[in-house]
Amino acid sequence: MPGPPPGPAGDRIAGNLAAFTADPLGFLARCSREHGDVVSIGSRNVLLTAPDDVERVLVDRAGEFAKSSPRTRRRARKQGFPRATMNSDGAVWRSKRARLGPVFARGLVVLAAETAGAETRRIAWPEGAEFDPAPAAARLALRSITFLLFGAAASDRDADAVGSLVHEIMDLSVSPYVLPSWVPTPGALRMRRALRDVSEVVAKARRGDAPVLSALASADDDEMRDELATLVLSGYETTKNAILWTLHLLAAHPEAADRAAAADSFADAVVREAMRLYPPAWLTSRETLRDVELGGFAVPADTTVSVSQWVTHRDPRWYPEPHEFRPERWLTGADRPRGAYFPFGLGPRACIGAALATAEAVAAVTCLCARFRLLPGDAVVRPRPALSLQPEGLRLRVAVR
Repeated sequence: MPGPPPGPAGDRIAGNLAAFTADPLGFLARCSREHGDVVSIGSRNVLLTAPDDVERVLVDRAGEFAKSSPRTRRRARKQGFPRATMNSDGAVWRSKRARLGPVFARGLVVLAAETAGAETRRIAWPEGAEFDPAPAAARLALRSITFLLFGAAASDRDADAVGSLVHEIMDLSVSPYVLPSWVPTPGALRMRRALRDVSEVVAKARRGDAPVLSALASADDDEMRDELATLVLSGYETTKNAILWTLHLLAAHPEAADRAAAADSFADAVVREAMRLYPPAWLTSRETLRDVELGGFAVPADTTVSVSQWVTHRDPRWYPEPHEFRPERWLTGADRPRGAYFPFGLGPRACIGAALATAEAVAAVTCLCARFRLLPGDAVVRPRPALSLQPEGLRLRVAVR
């Protein structure tokens, strides 16, 4: 019988919680480097980094893994949007995904690129002075996703209402304290107001012909709100951070920025490489439904198995010079395992808006590089692992081309 996987012992009482909390990305990378492809990082918690295991867990053709198990559902606090596709499982999830899937087709991807390009042309950055590009990227992402989900009738005021909800959800996601939703804290009151405002946007948008709303025509108001809130949150965060990380890298590599301004194909390679180094999702977890063997080690049922884009994307076995920005990697058909690159996940539960987010980022980056020469700011930029991987401290300078 195979034994349990190796891993860091950690504190006698708290295990590895303190080490993970202090530096999640460093802790995961260190675990992989010191203990291999299958690492026990806590009680009933295993990290997997080999592409074959990544694909096995996320594609899951054998029904061995689920987004959540009875154990984790009992222990987890009530989800903020329980009726959304993202927070469903089993037959309910399959039905919801089938309802939304056809909407996110080629036509919506083309519209996403056009919308992002139009929004990018509205950006006015100061020449010469150092500035924070995040507000402009946030407005671009927010206006684009609001238009795509709520239709042409969506106004800037509607986008602001959606943005308020996103802000409250993000604050909640990084808060070290979790209180019941009925406790009238300032944050809870702001969340209620934001939900009420978004419900009004939904009610108005129902009278329009937005494709996503049409697909959700049979949903009641609560389900509609849950679906749209999670789609907005994931689409907004993914697009915003993909753009910001790409700009950060291009500011340090002006020759790549020149090529991105001249060719969409190279801009696409640039965005893909940026999402390899700084993936929107940095950790994805599933629950084992039965005892499984992974990498020659025994993993019991009701174990959380996590795969880390941050770790696997930077493995030198799959990417020579893995910490270097090399967009050219994506211009040739490199022979690497499928599970070596998964910025939006893999398999049936991969992000439904992955193609939209990529198209928006490519369109925005192409337009910005054509308008501006990007120069790095003086501050040190660090990745902040929240719901998405955020560039903390990013500042730029630009010169008009």
